[in-house]
Amino acid sequence: MNFFLLVFLFSFIFTQQECDDDRYINELFEFEQITNIEYGMNVNETILGSSYTELLYLDLYQPINDNLTERPVVFFLHGGSFVSGSKNNSDIVELCENYSRMGYVAISIDYRLTPSLILQGTEENAYRAVMKSMHDLKAAIRFLNKSYEENNIYKIDPDRVYVGGISAGSIASIHAAYLNEEYEIPEEIYYETMSIGGLEGESGNLGYDSKISGVINLCGAIGDYNWLIQNDLPIVNMHGNADDVVPYDDQLVTLFGLNMQVYGSLIINDTMISLGNASDLYTYEGGGHCPFQDLNFVVDFTSSFMYDFVCQDSLQSGDINLDGIINILDIIYMINIILGTEQITENTDMNNDSVIDILDVVLLVNIIINN
Repeated sequence: MNFFLLVFLFSFIFTQQECDDDRYINELFEFEQITNIEYGMNVNETILGSSYTELLYLDLYQPINDNLTERPVVFFLHGGSFVSGSKNNSDIVELCENYSRMGYVAISIDYRLTPSLILQGTEENAYRAVMKSMHDLKAAIRFLNKSYEENNIYKIDPDRVYVGGISAGSIASIHAAYLNEEYEIPEEIYYETMSIGGLEGESGNLGYDSKISGVINLCGAIGDYNWLIQNDLPIVNMHGNADDVVPYDDQLVTLFGLNMQVYGSLIINDTMISLGNASDLYTYEGGGHCPFQDLNFVVDFTSSFMYDFVCQDSLQSGDINLDGIINILDIIYMINIILGTEQITENTDMNNDSVIDILDVVLLVNIIINN
């Protein structure tokens, strides 16, 4: 085939961009659900303290008749105060269905619960419950990355994995995203946590990445706002300012007899903004705990925030000449960078090995072909 004809064909085919037609903000697809995919296992305890091994499962929702081979992932974790709930909670199912209709791969997981909190409402046990849920969420992310490296059967993009949930599910997601240094682990459970895998845990799929790209916080909180730092992950928050279960601001948690300091969505948002990070907050004035009667509004508000990051990240990998289009011109530009006739752009090192070479060209060609 004539080279210039090949250039024309590539340019024509791949001018259509991933976020055209308001994908990720409008419902464009029907969806299918794949249930009870085993993603890991770990030791858990009954309400009376006896140990058993718990198998961990997830449900995956994905758009039907979708041509993309690498799609952003969003996790929604259920609420229930870490003592109840499941991946089949109706609010979580609805969120997953709506997000999959917009083009995401949406996932709900069962994570290990801590029913002993009912009888043993201590700060130590509360943090233990959060850590268990963190470990399980990270194992689920690693499961997806393992599948991506093997055959990418679920057609996910490991560089666009977002986590969130409702109430306890948000708390788990927030801590998985921002509690990311060992010295930040609360001293009450530091040695215990380090003995069971540290911040990554031992719920499965060790050796694979558990990277997170952003957070959807629905009535969640963080144990310490100092864990938030400059250039941290973007977060979108929705919370009622009369929440008497998970504080909107910096009140104490009193559930199960606790007297525990946490920082809710207002503090999270204010701290992130003060650090120059991306954050937004919708306050339900007078709203109590999880006042989400209209989940369509929740989807609209959160997906509008997410849109810029999902679409920006989709272009960061492959748009070498920064013209907003991923096509053969990016290959030519990359080759010229290797030859020393063009300047390196921030997107050039495709495999993050600090060397610009033929391996980066191969990855770029694969992105263009898969698109």
